Amino acid sequence: MKKLIPIIALVMVILVVLLVWNPFGKSKEAESAATTISTAVVTKGSLTVAVNSTGVVEPILTVDLKSKASGEIIELPIEEGDIVKEGQLIARLDATTTRNDYDQAAADLEVAKKNLSLAEKEAKRSGELFNQKLISELDYENSLLSREQAKSSLVKAQTNLESAKERLSDTVIKSPINGIILKKYVENGQIIASGISAVSGGTTIATVADLTRAYIKTSVDEVDIGQIEPGQKATIIAESYPDKEFSGEVLRIHPQAIVEQNVTTFDVTIEVDNTDGFLMAGMNASVEIIAGFKENVLLIPREALSDMRSLARMAGGNGGGGRPGARPEGNGGGNGHQSGKMERKKAPSKMVVVIKDGDQEPRDVEIGLSNFETAEIISGLAEGDTVLTTVTSKALQDREAFLERVRGWNQLPGMGTKKK
Repeated sequence: MKKLIPIIALVMVILVVLLVWNPFGKSKEAESAATTISTAVVTKGSLTVAVNSTGVVEPILTVDLKSKASGEIIELPIEEGDIVKEGQLIARLDATTTRNDYDQAAADLEVAKKNLSLAEKEAKRSGELFNQKLISELDYENSLLSREQAKSSLVKAQTNLESAKERLSDTVIKSPINGIILKKYVENGQIIASGISAVSGGTTIATVADLTRAYIKTSVDEVDIGQIEPGQKATIIAESYPDKEFSGEVLRIHPQAIVEQNVTTFDVTIEVDNTDGFLMAGMNASVEIIAGFKENVLLIPREALSDMRSLARMAGGNGGGGRPGARPEGNGGGNGHQSGKMERKKAPSKMVVVIKDGDQEPRDVEIGLSNFETAEIISGLAEGDTVLTTVTSKALQDREAFLERVRGWNQLPGMGTKKK
């Protein structure tokens, strides 16, 4: 402990000297530069407002293929990833029983046709005999009834044949759309259940999807969701193709918020043009939604925008020509002239400090589009105006430097906390 006393005394002497001798670098030169200001010039240019997020590629149209018939698969000429056309064969079932039913129905139809032909001839002959009073009225009516029954049998045979034909065609499963086989669930020789009669809903043979039009469902923070509207353009970059951009469009905004870990987001569905077929289901992609774009507008840095309280603080610290709390005065802006009287505007209003002839003039401005760096000026400024962006106190800089030196002294030998 005795060895530390000289070191502690030396440090105390250094501190006293630093505090007494110009502690914050105050001199005539420093006083003349008490603050450092940064400015920017109002220019014209293009402004893009973008919202960035991530999502997963999903097909817009996906179909689970099932069979209306039950039976054993005898042909399955597809594999996952195959491109299929509408009407292309997906699977063929054993149709032995179904074909027999069809043949029987076809034969029954021929019999029904013959019976109807005979019944019509019999009814015609009975009619002639009845007119000649050779048969009774009852016999004549029975012949007419037989003809009608033959017609009914013919209709029944025709419907049975059509049903048998449909059941026979159901043993051949074809693709209903142009697409790609995402998943195959069965193999050749497997017995599947009907998707109509089975309680379980039937056996899924495969999943086919149309990927010429895909969509990406992404989550947008509630802070940015107010800028998103259906129809806005989007740029998509898949992780698999970092050098290729895909164009998209906002399809819909889901109205129900999702809250996870105190973060509120909204799902946004973006339709993507995938005519070339590069995007595949499940790919991760980054999304940039163009929420706004304007050309040839007045622009200033966002850091130049402030409010009345901040402007009063800045003016007081700088000691410039502008009076703290001075009433803002209008000026001819990029889109028209604004009078000195404040009026209610639809566009958001902010305050800036204009540097003119060495004086600082607080001014009210209307802003339009803005991003994290730049804001559009609708009125209040003109091209070429110089605005104040930042004011840095020299005393604050010196204080931070002094504290940094003190933190450095704590690293001197013997200045640390002694362990018992």
